[in-house]
Amino acid sequence: MLVLDFTFSNISRSGTAGAVVLGPTTPGTAGTITVRFPPQSALEEATSLTAANPYTKRVRYSGESTVALRVPPGTSVPFTADGLLSWTALQAAQAGTVLECVWGLFFRPAAADLVWRHVTAPVTGSSGATGIWHTRIAPASADPYKGGPVGLVGVASPRGGQPFPSSLSAPHRQQIHNATGARPVTANGLVLSALGASVDLAGDWKDFPVLGITGYRHRSAGGRDIVVQVDERGFLLPFGLPVQVTTRTERRLDFGLVQSVRLTVLKPEITYEGVAALPNGGRAFPFVRVRVDQPTETEISVGTSFGDRVGYWVHRADAPAMTLPFALSADDRLGHRVHFTAPLVFIRGEFAYGDLSSPLATYENIAKNLPLPATGRLALAEGESGTTDEKSTVDIAELRVGAVRSQATSAQLMAAGRLAAHPRLLSVGARIPALDALAPPPASTGVSAAAPPAVTGTVHQLKLYDKYVTGGLAATRQVYASLPKAADFAPPPAASGAVAALALPVSGLSATTGLVGGKLDTAAAGQFDPGAYFKKPAGPGDLPTRLLGVIDLTKLIEPGSVPPKIITTVKYANGKPTAVQTEMTWRPTVKVTTVGSLTTTGTDSLDISSITLAGFDGAPSAAEVRGELRDFKLSFADILSIEFRRMAFTSRPGAIPDLDVKIGNVGFDGDLRFLNKLRNYLPSPASGPRVDVDPKGVEVGYGLAVPTVGAGVFLLQNLALSITVRLPFDGTAVRTTFRISSRDHPFLITVSLLGGGGSFSLTVESGKVTGLEAQLEFGAAAALDLGVASGSVSITAGVYLKLDDGKSLLEGFLRAVGALEVLGIVSVSVEFYLSLKTTDNRKEIVGTAVVTVRVRVAFFSQSVSLPMERRFGAGGDPSYSDAFPTQNAWSKRCAAFAAMEDAS
Repeated sequence: MLVLDFTFSNISRSGTAGAVVLGPTTPGTAGTITVRFPPQSALEEATSLTAANPYTKRVRYSGESTVALRVPPGTSVPFTADGLLSWTALQAAQAGTVLECVWGLFFRPAAADLVWRHVTAPVTGSSGATGIWHTRIAPASADPYKGGPVGLVGVASPRGGQPFPSSLSAPHRQQIHNATGARPVTANGLVLSALGASVDLAGDWKDFPVLGITGYRHRSAGGRDIVVQVDERGFLLPFGLPVQVTTRTERRLDFGLVQSVRLTVLKPEITYEGVAALPNGGRAFPFVRVRVDQPTETEISVGTSFGDRVGYWVHRADAPAMTLPFALSADDRLGHRVHFTAPLVFIRGEFAYGDLSSPLATYENIAKNLPLPATGRLALAEGESGTTDEKSTVDIAELRVGAVRSQATSAQLMAAGRLAAHPRLLSVGARIPALDALAPPPASTGVSAAAPPAVTGTVHQLKLYDKYVTGGLAATRQVYASLPKAADFAPPPAASGAVAALALPVSGLSATTGLVGGKLDTAAAGQFDPGAYFKKPAGPGDLPTRLLGVIDLTKLIEPGSVPPKIITTVKYANGKPTAVQTEMTWRPTVKVTTVGSLTTTGTDSLDISSITLAGFDGAPSAAEVRGELRDFKLSFADILSIEFRRMAFTSRPGAIPDLDVKIGNVGFDGDLRFLNKLRNYLPSPASGPRVDVDPKGVEVGYGLAVPTVGAGVFLLQNLALSITVRLPFDGTAVRTTFRISSRDHPFLITVSLLGGGGSFSLTVESGKVTGLEAQLEFGAAAALDLGVASGSVSITAGVYLKLDDGKSLLEGFLRAVGALEVLGIVSVSVEFYLSLKTTDNRKEIVGTAVVTVRVRVAFFSQSVSLPMERRFGAGGDPSYSDAFPTQNAWSKRCAAFAAMEDAS
C-alpha cells in the first residue's frame, strides 16, 4: 500500500514521452519536491486503571506530515513512480519537512546530512502478500538497512485543543517542544507509512535546570502509542519541596492506553537558608524547617490546573476529584514540632525560577480560606534558638499558609535549586493559654504536650502583626500578633484578685504584656488609654471593668499607666517541658480622686496578681491569686462612710480563700450623725476579724462589745457594734453591713422607772442602702404593796422597721397591763394589746386589738379575750377592674344614663 501526494516547487518537466524527467526550472537554483503523507499519528484516550473502560476509547487523527527533498541544479528525476520514489539521489531538506509522528508535536530533522531509505517497487513474499511501503530516516553515513539515530527539533508550536486525556498532555507537548531547542530529541527509529509512523524517541535534559522536563521516551507502531513516559521536575507550593513527577502510559490488551502518574519527593526535608532565606528575618514564617512525613513516593492524579500551565493541584490517584493530603511536620526556632496535613500544588520546573507573582496571588486567595488541621506548639515571635522563652508560644489547631515571591534572582535560584517563592503564615487557629487559664476550665483538662492529639479550649484566629513582620519586636513594643476577631477576656473576679473585675476585647498579643486590648497601633506605640483598652460598657449600668463591683475602673487609672501583664511561660524540668504557667500582674497608677462612692488617697493603691499552673500530665490546674486595694474610702447614701486602710484577697491551692480587711474610721452623716458619739466607747479592734468563706464569696466581720455603762439611775447594757464586709466572687458589688446589737440580743437602757431597748442594722452597696432593720421598744412600770393587797401597772410600746431590696415592713405595738391581788386568794388582771403592721403589698395597714381579762379565786381561774381587727386602705384610686369586674356591671352603669339625642 502506498499513499503519497507530491507537490513541486521550482521544478519543471522536460523530455519526450517515455523519457520525461523533472528538474530545476531556474538554472543554478535547486528545486524542491514535497512529499505529503497521510496522518502518521493518533491521539488516543488514556485512562487510569480505576477509571479504565475497555469498550469506549476516543481517538483523533493527526494532520499530514511532509518531507521536503532538494533537487540540486543539474539533477533530474524520472517522472515515473520508480523515479519519484528514488530519493537516494536527492538531499533531505530541513526547511519544509514537518513530521507529526507524535500527535500535536511537529518535528524536523536537526541535521542536513540525512537520507530517506525505502524500496521503489512493491515487495511480495512467498505467501503472495505484498508489504506496506514505508520509509525510514537515517544519517547519510549509516548502514543502508538501519535507521537513526537522528536528532529532531520542534518546527512549529504544538497543537492545542486536546479534547481528552492521552499519553501526552498539552503542557507536556509544550515542554518537549521547548526542550528540543536546548537538545534535540533522539529518534532511534523513525518510519513513515500509509498506516502511520513507528517511532522510538528519547530525550534527556537533566542537565538543563531551566527546563521542567528531564526525560522523555516515546514508542509507537503504526501511529498508535505503545509506551510513553515523561519525567518532570518541579516543586510543591507553598513550601518549595523539590519533587519529580513521572507520567507513564502503556498499552494493554484489555484496557488500551492506561496511564499512571507517580510523584517522588526528592528532598523530604527543607530549610530556609542562603538564597532561600526567608524575608524579614523569617518573621512571616516562624518555622525553620519543613518535612514531608508521608507520602514521599505515591501515585497521584493531575488535579485542577494552577495558572496558565504553571502547575496543578496534586490529587489522589484513587479519588481523582479529591486533593491529596500530605502529612507534614515543621520545627520552629525553639524546637517545637507542629504536625499538620495540607494539599499542595505542583509547580513545573520551567516556571519555578521566574516571576510567580500572578500564580502566588491566586494561591493566597485560596489559601486564606483553606485551614490545615494541625497539632503541636508554636512560638510565633522571634527568639534565640535553644532558649526556653515561651512567651509567644500557643497550642495550634490549624494553619493557613500562603506564599510570596522570592527576592533572589532567577540565576541564584536556579543554581541553588530553589523555588522562586517563600511560604508565609497567613493565620493560625490556636488556643491562647492566657485566655483559657483565667477562665473556668473544663474538668480534668490539661495542656497539650509537644504533639497533642487535639487542642483543648477555645480556638482563636491569629495573624502576625504586619509591623512586627517588617520591623521586629523592637519596632512594635513587643506586639507580634493580632486577632482579626477580638476575643472577649473577662476572667471571674476570683481569678483577678476579687477586688476588681477586668474585661477587655483582646485584639493582639505581646511578648511582654501577653494579652493586648484596644487598638494594636496604640499599644505598639507604647501608649495606654484605659477607656479604649478595656471593654466599653454595653449600655447604662453596664460596667465590664469595675472595682469593688460598682466603680468604673477605667476612670480611676491614669492614662499612660502600665496595662495588665498577662503572659504564659513553659516550665521545664531536666530539659523537658512539664507545665504551662500563666501569670497576670497589674500595678497601675491610680488617680487620687472620687468616683461614685469611692475616694482614693494613694496612687499605688491597686495591686493584682494571679499565677495559674497547668501541667502536661492532665492534672487540674492550680492557681494562686492575690488582689489588694489600699487607702480608700467608701461612702454610702450620705449616711455612712468607711475608711479602708487595706483590703487584700488571697487564694492559694489547698487553702480556703482569705480576706484581710483593715478598717480605719467609720463615720455617720445625716440623721445617723449621733452614732459617732458611740465611738468613744469602742475598744481597739486589734483582736482580729471573723472570716467566713463559702462558694459565693468571702466575708470578714468585726464584733465590738461595749461594757455596761452605769451612772446613777442610768444604766446601758448589752450594747454591741459590728461591721461586716462581704466580697463576692462573682464580681457583684461589695456589701457592707453595720449593726448596733441585734434583734435577738437588743441593747437595754434603764432610767429610773423608764426602760427600753432596741437594735439597728444598715446594709449598703453600690452607693445606696439595700437593707435597713431597726427595732425600738420602751415602757414604764410601777407597783404598790399594802400587805393585804398589792397591785402593779405597766405600759410598753415598740416599733419595728425593715427595708430589704425595695421591700418594706413596718410594725408597731402598745401593751398595757394592770393587776390586783387580795390576800393571795383573789387576783384580777386586765391586758390591752394593740398592734399595727403593713401588708406585703403595702396597700393596707392591719390593726389588731385584744382585751384579755383573767380572774382567779382560790383554785378556780377563768380568762376571757375580746379580739378585734380592722384594715385601712392605702387611699389609692380603684382600678377599672376593681370597679367593673364583669361586663354586666359596666352595662348596668351605662344604662343608668339617659340616651343621647341627635343634635341635628
